[in-house]
Amino acid sequence: MCKTRGMLAALSLLLFCGIAEAQNMATVPEEIVIYPDRIIHNGKIATMDDTSFGLNTSPGTMAEAMAIRDGKIQAVGSNDRILRMAGPETDKIDVNGRTVMPGIIDAHTHIHNTSLSYWLSQNPEALESVSHSYVIAGTRDTELEQGIVFSVEQHVEDTQPDRWAFVTVGSREGPSGMAPGVAFLQERKFPKQRLDSIAPNHPVLLHSHPAYVMNSAAIRAMEELYGSELSAEAVDEYGNAHNTAAQYNRELIIDQYFHTRVGQLAEIVEDGLAKSAAVGITTYNSHIMGLRFLDAFNVLARQNRMPIRFAYTHWFGFQAGYQEAENFYRRMGDMAGMGNDYLWQTAVGLGSIDSGPPRICSTMEAPRAVKEKEFCQNFAGTLTYRATKTAIANYQRVSVGHSYGDKSVDYVMDAVEEAMRDNPAITLDYIRSRRLTTDHCGFYPRKEQLPRLKRLGFIIACGGNMLSRSYPWLERYSPEYANRISPVRSIIEAGVRVVLEDEGGSTVRRGNTAASYFRDASTLLTRKNEQGAFVAPEEAIDRITLMKMMTSWASLFVLKEDVLGTLEPGKFADFLVLNKDYFTIPIEEMPNTIPLMTVVGGKIVVLRNELAQELGRDPVGPQIEFRNDPLYSRPERPAM
Repeated sequence: MCKTRGMLAALSLLLFCGIAEAQNMATVPEEIVIYPDRIIHNGKIATMDDTSFGLNTSPGTMAEAMAIRDGKIQAVGSNDRILRMAGPETDKIDVNGRTVMPGIIDAHTHIHNTSLSYWLSQNPEALESVSHSYVIAGTRDTELEQGIVFSVEQHVEDTQPDRWAFVTVGSREGPSGMAPGVAFLQERKFPKQRLDSIAPNHPVLLHSHPAYVMNSAAIRAMEELYGSELSAEAVDEYGNAHNTAAQYNRELIIDQYFHTRVGQLAEIVEDGLAKSAAVGITTYNSHIMGLRFLDAFNVLARQNRMPIRFAYTHWFGFQAGYQEAENFYRRMGDMAGMGNDYLWQTAVGLGSIDSGPPRICSTMEAPRAVKEKEFCQNFAGTLTYRATKTAIANYQRVSVGHSYGDKSVDYVMDAVEEAMRDNPAITLDYIRSRRLTTDHCGFYPRKEQLPRLKRLGFIIACGGNMLSRSYPWLERYSPEYANRISPVRSIIEAGVRVVLEDEGGSTVRRGNTAASYFRDASTLLTRKNEQGAFVAPEEAIDRITLMKMMTSWASLFVLKEDVLGTLEPGKFADFLVLNKDYFTIPIEEMPNTIPLMTVVGGKIVVLRNELAQELGRDPVGPQIEFRNDPLYSRPERPAM
């Protein structure tokens, strides 16, 4: 009897406590109830939380649903678990079984430059306010020579002395470096001295990438604009320029026309960033060429107008090869990582340590006519070498902005190791912790370089586009060097970190059209390029490795592995909803895989119309037209 009464009393107490607790919860202030802002459910969510390094690894946890709160991931799990977290105002999005992946982190692309190039094409009056552009057709030397003389003389007669003349010499045919004007300029068939005789006071730049010639007035104009003398390594006695005024729309036009129009430049950049979000890029890394670009980005960052995140490399000390580069970095401290969640510095950028074929710096053997056109600018004793060593000696993270040949990368490592020898505080462990980087993988790394790159802890950015861009040069060098073109498998097997870059291959170039980001990326799975050739097929990788290169591994490259690269609680809610199942579709369908929704910091930046209709919503952001062109559109060629 006593036991029964005791049990009843206990039950009554529990019931009373339960009611009291429920009443108390009902009175909790609404602002401290942590409901998700948004829930993504019924998806195939690849969290990529297995960040292990290697080939054929796991993508990690595959989930059905994800809760988002205040721009970050709150929880990941099953549909039932996550949907139970929903509050009265939680936005629930059913993605109907589609693949959800972390946002793409592109290690090297030029979104802001491409945006400006397109804007200038639509607003030629801006370009004409500071310059005139001329195109010299023809393939024979006599045609090019006569065209230059006629155009420059006409320019001198018609314009004021401060007006630049940009003269394209010989129309481009095929890949970069293949235009007839390249050899014409490199072989000094129209040197500075001749330009000076017909244009003593007007700045003139002859260009046929990667060859450039400047006259004396152009050199003076550059030095006046930036307040420093150009080095002999930047412009030689014949006016041959290397990465000086090469990208005039990246530097000269920006720093002249936009000097008083920073707000307008910010609008141009903002448009390009939003369109790149439509391609699937949520973070990108690049250097800034043109001083006003940084001002424009700061306008966007301060006003919370950045559609995607920008991790930039600071290379103004190296810009254009000015004499002050070494002292500039001696006075600059370690700024890597400084900034905010949308705009931060990642490194001191070296700019270009060589150029594109044939003006590369390589150990490859080739006929004398080819080797004579190669160009090395950062060997021991040069300004670039000294500035690299100085940056390392002053505790700065160094990131190469353009490297194509293997020998130029050797010189970077030489400068790093010399700085280590000179300063005992610069230890190997310290250098490895800085994650020094190089890019492109045009014709490097050679296999003999890999142990040294691993020892120093380098991260390399490689692009699938190099399989097409470098391939024609195997005819000038040798097919045996095919295994130096983006050799991603060998890099990984050697224990060297590698990430993905696209260098603008999928960037919106013609206003509102783009290729799928996976178009060029997928060539690293097949090793089949635009020419239909298999380039070192033994270097092919698997699709999980490819996704890690553009997500979790890439977050290390931009110094944000704690908040980017995977879909885990506490990290930024940057992700894509794809139109195809990345993990199961035939590789042939990969080039037509596109994001239907792009989310950055929990905010829907792009929602394509096809998914918007399915969800009963309005579309959001740029509705990019994706070109459904086949990657392998050219005739088959023998495998190499």
